[in-house]
Amino acid sequence: MKEEVIRVEHGCFRREDLSYRFDISISRGECVGVYVDDHLSSGTAYLDVFKGGTRIKSGRAFTCGRRTGLPELERWLQQNSIIIDRHRFDSGELTVGDFVVSLGKLAGWRQRKRAEQRLRGPESVAVLRQMDLDITPDVKLAELSVLDYYRLCVFRVWFWRGGLLILDRLTEILRQRDQEKMMRCVRLLLEQGAAVILLDLDDLFMRRYSDRIDVIKNRKTCYRLYPEEYGDQLFEILGWKRRGGGGGQAQRQGGGRVVFEASGLELPGVPPLDFQIRSDEIAFLRDENYSTAARLRDCLLGGQRWNGGAFRLDGTACAPGELSKLIGTEIGIQLERPDRPGGVLFGNLSALDNLSICLLPKAGRRIADRRVMESILEEASRWFPREELQRPLHTWPLPQRLRFSYYKWYLLNPRLLICFFPFAGQEPAHHEMIIDMLVTCAERGMAIWVISSGIDAICEQTKNEAFLRRLRYITGTPENR
Repeated sequence: MKEEVIRVEHGCFRREDLSYRFDISISRGECVGVYVDDHLSSGTAYLDVFKGGTRIKSGRAFTCGRRTGLPELERWLQQNSIIIDRHRFDSGELTVGDFVVSLGKLAGWRQRKRAEQRLRGPESVAVLRQMDLDITPDVKLAELSVLDYYRLCVFRVWFWRGGLLILDRLTEILRQRDQEKMMRCVRLLLEQGAAVILLDLDDLFMRRYSDRIDVIKNRKTCYRLYPEEYGDQLFEILGWKRRGGGGGQAQRQGGGRVVFEASGLELPGVPPLDFQIRSDEIAFLRDENYSTAARLRDCLLGGQRWNGGAFRLDGTACAPGELSKLIGTEIGIQLERPDRPGGVLFGNLSALDNLSICLLPKAGRRIADRRVMESILEEASRWFPREELQRPLHTWPLPQRLRFSYYKWYLLNPRLLICFFPFAGQEPAHHEMIIDMLVTCAERGMAIWVISSGIDAICEQTKNEAFLRRLRYITGTPENR
């Protein structure tokens, strides 16, 4: 029988005035998948427990087969667990050796010296080779690809004999072929006796690599499924539809007019961008670590200037200060989770009021006209029940709020709609709805620009041929070539 690493029974914690309950157990050499129905809120809350940002208030805890108190469990997690998520150290001066050695918990310079010697020793070199990491301790961390950085994180777990590795939404960051390379490194770690938790929303990935899957719904652990239960029962529990294989990745050059163009565009810390987006097409730009999206958003909103090149909207060059004036009229921005604080929806207002605010820049004072409001209500009622439109948005179910956030842009009809990570943190059941709305907006003549990590799995699973026909990959950066 394998040695148990950690076990928590009837664990309970609070975050943002909400109560969470969970049960988890994991043994050495075991890979456990954890599915959380609302990953960006509940998933983040559970992850924060392992990061040490949230304290467990009650429950029974065990570490390495022994009953311990909750404070001892928290200390054990801080000392023996490593989390790999989308955040990375971007210091230009930090080397691989610094990352592996200096960030470890060392008592003094003698320990550090021994760790540095071990890092350059034959055992470490052999493990790096097994992980296909052709690097030395002197290589700058910033020079590593996303995949190599993650593999280095796995190596760091091995180096410090860490007991627990947690991978958060790996499938949203790495392409499918890179996922396979990463999991080969993880298997080496499992063979050594470490334990691994996969926090993810991709059922194919979870079923392939997990020894079992724990399901957290409505902020509590409610199911524990083993491989023989991964079929119909898993889909029934999660409320998913079986997804068939869609077509391949379409490389379509749109036939509409050029709506948006980037010419030699230089954003801080991002390779130059050169591309065009046409009306009625969906252009996809890969961004593995949010760097391009963050800098682009700052430029669009006027918080930062670009270093060189130009944006052109319908052939007209836009100065840095002019772009922000077009947001909400000619350019729409769809955030990762539009219903969250700082998003593009106001939950305490009715859906109709949200639409009025959205249309205000174009309609001006006429928006207050009763006939105009009635016209908006009539148009929106083709999509949503009339009585629902007059209720606060926070009372709507999440899928409807999400659909409404895209409908808002459909009604406004900007020339360009920019979507930042639209599939991130969303259940697979919501992917098709988002795809349908993107196609609907494109059919109205909008140019759609999607900035996200890998879309490969989405393309493989969708049956929406209109989406695949309109999809075009932007190859404006070396990362995408």
